[in-house]
Amino acid sequence: MIRKVAKFGGTSMANAETIRRVASIIKNDPAIHFVVVSAPGRRQKGDLKVTDLLYQVAKEAEEKGSIQSFQLVEARILEIAKGLNLVDFITPYLIATKNAILEDLSLPFIVSRGEYFSSLLLAKYLNYTWVDAKDCIVFRGSTLNYPSSNQKARKLLNKMVYVVMGGFYGENGLGDIKVMERGGSDITGAIVARAIKANVYENWTDVDGFLVADPDIVHHPKLIEEMTYKELRVLSFMGAEVLHSETYYPVMKAKIPIHIRNTFNPTTEGTYISPSLGHRGDSLVTGIAGLQDFTLIVVEKELMSEVVGLDRKILSIAEKLGIIIEHFPSGTDTFSMMIESKYLENGIKDQFIQLIKKTIKPDYLEVTDDVSLISIIGRNLMANNFNMLRLFTALVNDNITLKMIDYGSSGVNIVIGVSDDDYAFAIKTLYQEFIEDDDEEEQE
Repeated sequence: MIRKVAKFGGTSMANAETIRRVASIIKNDPAIHFVVVSAPGRRQKGDLKVTDLLYQVAKEAEEKGSIQSFQLVEARILEIAKGLNLVDFITPYLIATKNAILEDLSLPFIVSRGEYFSSLLLAKYLNYTWVDAKDCIVFRGSTLNYPSSNQKARKLLNKMVYVVMGGFYGENGLGDIKVMERGGSDITGAIVARAIKANVYENWTDVDGFLVADPDIVHHPKLIEEMTYKELRVLSFMGAEVLHSETYYPVMKAKIPIHIRNTFNPTTEGTYISPSLGHRGDSLVTGIAGLQDFTLIVVEKELMSEVVGLDRKILSIAEKLGIIIEHFPSGTDTFSMMIESKYLENGIKDQFIQLIKKTIKPDYLEVTDDVSLISIIGRNLMANNFNMLRLFTALVNDNITLKMIDYGSSGVNIVIGVSDDDYAFAIKTLYQEFIEDDDEEEQE
């Protein structure tokens, strides 16, 4: 028997109409046994997500000891419940939650209530079993405990047939609610998929799937039909926001494929993510993604490569200052660091540089601000040296200067550094070279 886990995002749960659409998708697919939902999202542009409203409640509770702003949350939930004819059902939960918040003003408990309410409503509407996420998802301190979550979820959920639960939150074993990063409901869905040994983890959102490039830069980029877990990890890390970057971890362990689907366009194929690829796995470039506003620091010292521990000393300085280094491509007597500029604000950059100078006494140190990172992702990209020639020739011909080149250790991507001013132009150039030109050749 095929069993799927389906996770529906905030836009899919935004109002009664979208929830009825979600229910229709679930009812039309008997393989969907387990459903994980986010808190209600934006109903239209400029609207606030319910989780954003709950953060306002938490702020008011901390600063004033009151929760008047909880009325806004009540109004949203009651609006949804009215459209589903579930006002009498949800009202006692709203009252009980308000009283619980007044007794315990902890931020995690407050901000987790959006998923709590949306899962209650959908479970009742579908007549599915409702499971509180705190009974499945385990934290150790403030860190998600994957092994314990898998064990606890497996023990509880495998006794059930049709289940709805909220994402984003869990419990630390001491009765305290803990929450993940924003977007953490994706991770909850993946944990459930592994626990029940699902055949597929469907992640339903408001886009057709992953796109090859940012649509704000490239006009109507192609949809990525299929990719690997490794490529997903790189794309998510580099800013593609369709899926939380840590979602792949639980399902990768069990080799469960992820299928990105669009709640508002359910007939589209979406993006299929798996350990290995089928007949569509021969594309040269899977995706092009990037991040802006980095600082490049290059340190040179004669005979650096023959002195043990110099690179460790530099990294230790960065660690003490709370600096995360994204990339550090190095040469014989050079050590380079690509650092997100936000980590170097408020005088940290000057302090970092002075400590490097004091500690290793470099012969030369150069700092370049306003640098962007662009990752060209493709499992077949480095299989042929001609592909590298194409990449660099395209950039040179369009007068784009490279600040850095780093071959990803995973073997599925190349990272280049360009100026922030060249960022969008470089992505367009690469898209034209590897996607548009290759498509034209196939058509010929």
